[in-house]
Amino acid sequence: MLIDDQSAVIAALSEQDAYGFKPLHKIIVKETNISDVFLTGEKAYKLKRGVKYPYVDYSTPEKRLAACRRELEICERFAPGLCFGVEEVVSDKKGRIFLRSACSDEKAEVVDYVLVMQEFEENMLFENMVDRGDLDRFEMMDTAEKIFDLHQKAEVIMSRNPVDIIRGRIYENNAMIRCFVPDIFDEEDVDALEAEQLEALESYRELLLKRQADGKIRWCHGDLTLRNLAMWNGQVIPFNPIEFYDDLTQIDTMYDFAFLLVEMESKGQRRLASILFNHYMALSQDWEGVPVLPLFLSCRAAVNAYVFAQRSSEIKDKHESMLMANRAFEQLVIAKRFLERQKPVLVACGGLSGSGKSRIARESAPFIGNPPGAVIVRDDVLRKNMLNAGLEENLDTAEYAPEMEDKVFKEVCAKCRYILSSGQSVMADALFHKPEQRRAIEALAREMNVDFKGLWVDAPLEVRIDRVTQRKRNPSDVKTEEELRKQLDIDVGPITWEQIDTSGDRMATLTRVRTLLADKI
Repeated sequence: MLIDDQSAVIAALSEQDAYGFKPLHKIIVKETNISDVFLTGEKAYKLKRGVKYPYVDYSTPEKRLAACRRELEICERFAPGLCFGVEEVVSDKKGRIFLRSACSDEKAEVVDYVLVMQEFEENMLFENMVDRGDLDRFEMMDTAEKIFDLHQKAEVIMSRNPVDIIRGRIYENNAMIRCFVPDIFDEEDVDALEAEQLEALESYRELLLKRQADGKIRWCHGDLTLRNLAMWNGQVIPFNPIEFYDDLTQIDTMYDFAFLLVEMESKGQRRLASILFNHYMALSQDWEGVPVLPLFLSCRAAVNAYVFAQRSSEIKDKHESMLMANRAFEQLVIAKRFLERQKPVLVACGGLSGSGKSRIARESAPFIGNPPGAVIVRDDVLRKNMLNAGLEENLDTAEYAPEMEDKVFKEVCAKCRYILSSGQSVMADALFHKPEQRRAIEALAREMNVDFKGLWVDAPLEVRIDRVTQRKRNPSDVKTEEELRKQLDIDVGPITWEQIDTSGDRMATLTRVRTLLADKI
């Protein structure tokens, strides 16, 4: 709740005079549930709101100063150079409020503090880019790489019990949601969600403890949302990291990542979420994070539910308040839906290099199984993982010897088996050029008692040559016509899977594939 009245400060910082600007200089104000940000065209000034919740206390100027300093320190880790410093907000002898740098009264009294940051162009904020349709595959890959890099460099936390961390999130989230019963939420719905989350938590107890032992509990960003990501100087920048509550930042890396997946799902961007997720998985190899992802997604959606409900209670316009309340209720529904498990599916997509099988796998995965879609298990990625090589690092031809090929295929099967056992669907993307490999993956589906669909993808040689020579950011080492022609002597044997010619219109091809998979989705 709001404890400290900052209305005079907010009103002053919303006007040009507080910064020493000319009368026509435009100031834009952005509000969140715990901060107000004043955009001036070059710099952004972030004012912590005088609120006190179970998870944050900004109720006095002194506490807000400490929070600003803490955020400044953390920002250097996530986005060096983004934050300039902390500035005092002062009141002169006439009671007028300014930034210290714009006030001529040297004896002006300090009344508050702001964090001074680099302002982003509005069109470069991910929240706006996704609404305009300006985010696509490569931006999602960039984002996955940035988050993975942050997680890799983050401090490992061994002192905190991961089960207790998530249990605390469940109880606290739902306690906050109950503050808006019955105005927005029904108590029975909240009770049911909490019971399901706690049941899921107990089932993952041992896995969460193992993840802690494996170093997966780290000092994370804590609020990886679309509104806290931007393109800056050609790079993806996460900003506004949480500085006020260790329970929100000393967490499982997959929990940190889950917030962004929830946002993409909420905005109907399953395709982008799938690309983001699968590229992060290719980098992190965090297969043991797959079983716990539904619980993490549910918890993150619950956070959105109470944040939107809180915002609704503060909005004066009745129509806008009702729209925000509807968003809050939708998030509660989504939180419960994430825990609903449907029977997983195994889809195998095979074909020689340049056939288009990886594109078919990438574009079909979002529509298979539970959010964020099927996990893509790709032979080219696993080979690089097994050899501790970068995804785009060219391997020696010796790494494609028959012995290594067998090891890679066994790893493909092992990963498919593990992910299917967790309840998530799988898209297996591999050559599958040997009949015995195709039989093996079909047998795996029978073993796991899941539905199976096999797709054999092909295209004319000239099309395949053009594709491999144009490849960008692709883990396959087949990137020249010479390398491709080495596969011409491969006898793939009789093909019993659905055969897909990808040389025609892309959308028509994808539509046919989705039609073939319709009974599996």
